[in-house]
Amino acid sequence: MKIVEKCDGLPLAVKVIAGVLRSMDRSTIEWNKVLESDAWSMSQLHEKLPRALFLSYENLPSDLKQCFLYCSLFPEDYKMHRKDLIHYWVAEGFVKATQGDALMEDLAEDYYKKLIWRNLLHGHGDNTWCTMHDLLRSLALFMIRDESIFLGNEQSPNTNPLSKLRRLSMVNAGEILEVPDVIKQQKCLRSLLVWSSYKTKIVQNELFENLRYLRVMKRSNTRLESLPDSVGDLLHLRYLNLNWTQIKELPESIGRLVNLEILNLSDCKSLHTLPKAITKLYNLRCLRLQGTPLSYVPKGIGKLQRLNHLEGFVVGHDDRRDTQDDEGCGLEELQSLSQLIFLSIRRLERALPGGALVLTNSRSLRTLILECNKPGYAEEAIAIQRNDKTYNELSPQSTHLQKLEIHNFIGTGFFSWMMSSPLSASFPNLTSITLDNCISFPQLPPLGLLPQLQSLIIKDADAIKTIGPEFLGPRASSAATSFPKLEELQFFGMKNWEEWSFGMVEGVGEERRGAPKLLPYLSKLGLCGCPKLRSLPPLGLLPQLKSLCIETADAIKTIGPEFLGPRASSAATSFPKLEELEFYGMKNWEEWSFGMVEGVGEERRGAPKLLPRLMTLTLDGCPKLRALPPLGLLPQLKSLYINDAYAIKTFLAPVHRQQRLHFPSLKC
Repeated sequence: MKIVEKCDGLPLAVKVIAGVLRSMDRSTIEWNKVLESDAWSMSQLHEKLPRALFLSYENLPSDLKQCFLYCSLFPEDYKMHRKDLIHYWVAEGFVKATQGDALMEDLAEDYYKKLIWRNLLHGHGDNTWCTMHDLLRSLALFMIRDESIFLGNEQSPNTNPLSKLRRLSMVNAGEILEVPDVIKQQKCLRSLLVWSSYKTKIVQNELFENLRYLRVMKRSNTRLESLPDSVGDLLHLRYLNLNWTQIKELPESIGRLVNLEILNLSDCKSLHTLPKAITKLYNLRCLRLQGTPLSYVPKGIGKLQRLNHLEGFVVGHDDRRDTQDDEGCGLEELQSLSQLIFLSIRRLERALPGGALVLTNSRSLRTLILECNKPGYAEEAIAIQRNDKTYNELSPQSTHLQKLEIHNFIGTGFFSWMMSSPLSASFPNLTSITLDNCISFPQLPPLGLLPQLQSLIIKDADAIKTIGPEFLGPRASSAATSFPKLEELQFFGMKNWEEWSFGMVEGVGEERRGAPKLLPYLSKLGLCGCPKLRSLPPLGLLPQLKSLCIETADAIKTIGPEFLGPRASSAATSFPKLEELEFYGMKNWEEWSFGMVEGVGEERRGAPKLLPRLMTLTLDGCPKLRALPPLGLLPQLKSLYINDAYAIKTFLAPVHRQQRLHFPSLKC
């Protein structure tokens, strides 16, 4: 309690001190060290900065201190992405290699998690990005004031002439990128970060002549069209970020950047070729090319054997010949990149026969993204045959694979390595699958066998008409569980999908009385653009489902008791955890019934058995729906939104006297 009192009622102070205490042993001695720390009486801090924040900083290990301070060089309220922070920290040398096989990127990710765990960064979106509280940012800027500076709009540096500035961060730079003379004269700048400078178009040669010790340079989101040849003189450069620029070409001198580790050229919409010299960057660990319309990648990429992140690799050359151009890089070049943990490949339809056996050595691969371009009508038959062979050969041998994405595949069916029965042995750590515009898959693999799968997204699978028990996987025994860890399931644009069945599970009441056997952890389910889907399986069986959205299921006319699931006993509950239920664009939906539940008075007097936690119900674009079921049976309903449902004439008032319904946006 004494420690809390020292936080002066500031919630942020309490949170960061809690992070400090959580990192220590739960003993009186350790906690007294916090209570009696000299940091509480730090006199040099600005009076508006709580001392609790300084104490939380002082408690960090030295390597974490540097990573925390670096975050203050991002603009205020900036969304800092985990992947970007990791690469900055590695390039700056904050992450020290340890003995063993641990990658520096893995160590940096551990630092990221620890800063969130200590409440010094605020994680969002499953911690894929984070923000920094303005008070913590002010503290960090204060702590690095003698070696780093952040310049806002047209702000001039106010620096100590005796200090040696190592890092400069700028917002809204002018058309010509200029560094203040006082900083150029010191010639010891190591990081130059440029943010939101959409006017910046020119970088002059003399800039690099004065910044020979740069290690990190970020010029993304500018109008930059070219780099001077003098960029090749930045021999200490480890990080170069040019994404979302208008750069048209890179100078061959880039091959002299022998220490470059991270090169980000993603979403450079005017960049169509890479210099041959890029194959000389032997220390490169990360190359990002996604979203950049490259005609080809130069041959020789296979020599960059330290690459662990290759994003947007382009197969072959942008021509219409059956033979590969001499300049284009084939799949076989990837075979020597044994350290890859992230690999995304584009233009796989251009792969030549026999070149796809490239993943046999990539046994550490964690993310694999495969993408084709859609062929023309005249080329479709040849493309289908070639794609079948290429994708079947691209069999990942890594048991570490966590994320798999397939985009724009056209073939006769799913690849053999995803249809085989021992999926659980082949992919024991796979957590995320996206199948996007794979229009020729008539049947889905038995993905229910994957023991760690948490997210499954299926888009535009035009050939699929039925999803049945084969999707769940063989249920060899009563103890078998389908999709044991799946949390999110989304279907989009399934224009020919007609039937969805759980198979024998639908009639097994014992499964509801005992441990759940089907999708036991599914919390989010979405069905969007399924115009031929005639009915829904008993989704009420799903024990952890919290959010359900159904959109443009035009063939559905009735939703009845089968939607809730069989009620095998008086103790059974339908949709026990559902909090949000949404229907959009259901233009032929006429009837919605709870069935026998509507007449069971005992359920209304006792504990609720139907949608007991539903708080939000949305009906938008259901013009033929004639009536609503008795909403008074829903004890937690707080928000009801009805729009474009003109056939509904009445809905029932609450049944429970003390129940309150809140209709903030009611449109009838």
